[in-house]
Amino acid sequence: MNYINLRKYYSETLGQSSLSVIHLENGVRTEFLNTRIPVEDRPVYLRLYVQGRQSWFEWSYDGEKYEKIGCIFDTTRFSDEYCKYGEFTGTMAGITCADRVKHAHYADFDFLEYVQEQGE
Repeated sequence: MNYINLRKYYSETLGQSSLSVIHLENGVRTEFLNTRIPVEDRPVYLRLYVQGRQSWFEWSYDGEKYEKIGCIFDTTRFSDEYCKYGEFTGTMAGITCADRVKHAHYADFDFLEYVQEQGE
């Protein structure tokens, strides 16, 4: 399975809410802690940009001024041909919520928007 994930979570190390990028490539999980960003405990906008064969994440407090987080990923690695174990089911985008410790927290999402640029 191959994916990239931008998450907002509570960082025990930083002692506050943070954003970080996780990448899973053919069973190898990497969390890019060197690009982790501490954030205020308030709503944030999260955005995935896909441009040709490149993709990256951005975030914002106001939905107007975005900052890039993490690195640029090669989108060809999310294809049938690149998956080592044959579990590929198609490239997807979505929103998830996971509370793996207490199973008591939730997340509110106001919207998910897909915008295709002209010529893409």
